[in-house]
Parts: sequence; C-alpha cells; structure tokens
Amino acid sequence: MTATENWLYDRHPAMFRSNPLLFILLLVSVIGIPGLVIWWLKSISERLAVSDSEILLERGLLSKQRTQLSLASVRTVRVTQSVFQRMFGIGNVEIFSAGDYAEIAIKGMPDPNRVRDLAARREGKP
Repeated sequence: MTATENWLYDRHPAMFRSNPLLFILLLVSVIGIPGLVIWWLKSISERLAVSDSEILLERGLLSKQRTQLSLASVRTVRVTQSVFQRMFGIGNVEIFSAGDYAEIAIKGMPDPNRVRDLAARREGKP
C-alpha cells in the first residue's frame, strides 16, 4: 500500500442504517448515551477500503488488525442484504479468495454492491 493509493471505496459500517430501532431505543433510554458512544467507537474502528489493486479491512482503534487482499486473487464477493438492509442501502460483505471461508467479512456496510462491482471490474467481469 503506497501513500498515493487511489481508494475507490473507503467506508466504515453504518450505525443508524444498520439498526435503526436499536439506535432510537438507545437515544431515548437512560443508558443510551454510553451505549451510542460504544457503538460509534465500534463503527469507526472498522474500515473497508478498495483500491485499484487491493482490498483492505482494518479493525481496531489503538491496536490495529489489517487484512489486505489483492484484487487479482479475489474469487467471490458475497453481498447479503435483508429487506430492511436493502431499504437503507447497506449490507454484509464477504470476500473469498481460495478457501471455503471468507478472508474478509464485515457487516453493515453502506453501498455493498459497489465493493462487488469494483472487484468484478478488476477481473473484467460484467
């Protein structure tokens, strides 16, 4: 990863759109503010980014866990969306390269089909 990397997709999981009922309940409850702060910290501690040549999943605030995957080695991108997730434009993304288990899996991502489209475009798929 270079300093001049061209990121085509760079997002954190959505808070309100991924679970609006929980968001509203926390907002009006007594323990709501600490709960929202913890949820917000969890959301900003995860990041999915797609560049011209790789996919990066980054987790953690103080200590970091990074998973990088070359777009050339991506075999499958699975996007899973419930009815409500489709209404809010979010979904769960799983990226597979060689095995039966996803190398990268993240929930509640905004515009998840863009990740799939960017990976498919790299391999010349429609």
